[in-house]
Amino acid sequence: MTIKTSGVDHIHFNVRNMKRLNELMEQLFGADMTQVGLLEHLGMYNTTIFFPEGDTKAFLDVFQSADDNSSIAKHIDERGEGVSYVSFRVEGIEDAAEHAKKCGLKEVSRIGFRGLKQVQFDTYAEIGFDIEFVEYEPTFEEQVEEVRERCRNGETVDGLRYVEL
Repeated sequence: MTIKTSGVDHIHFNVRNMKRLNELMEQLFGADMTQVGLLEHLGMYNTTIFFPEGDTKAFLDVFQSADDNSSIAKHIDERGEGVSYVSFRVEGIEDAAEHAKKCGLKEVSRIGFRGLKQVQFDTYAEIGFDIEFVEYEPTFEEQVEEVRERCRNGETVDGLRYVEL
């Protein structure tokens, strides 16, 4: 058995200066960045960078520490800035996760978001980055847009609120 995937969905980048990365991506590629969100309970800022001219839907999921004790701060201290996870879109995430475990991968997290299932694996020592599987529910886009609209209106939703850096 192999896992059915449509390929790379997105790549996680951990950085010290999210604004500078966005400026550079905008200058180089005309990239668009979503509004910066603060995930206070995780001690991190997050934004997504899209490439409107691209013929793929892959994007960058960018994280910056908001707390010196956050997992992002620790990751950057231990491994430096850059790629932390490469995320693959899969069909049947539970079967995919079981297959990965049979292949010797160690599951480390299932932190997900509305309309999105995620499973993360520790593969850093073997390949230099960790692997994540994602599977989207059919209503994902609608759920995300509802959260974005509420955050734009000043609400905190599921621990997320929009901020200015």
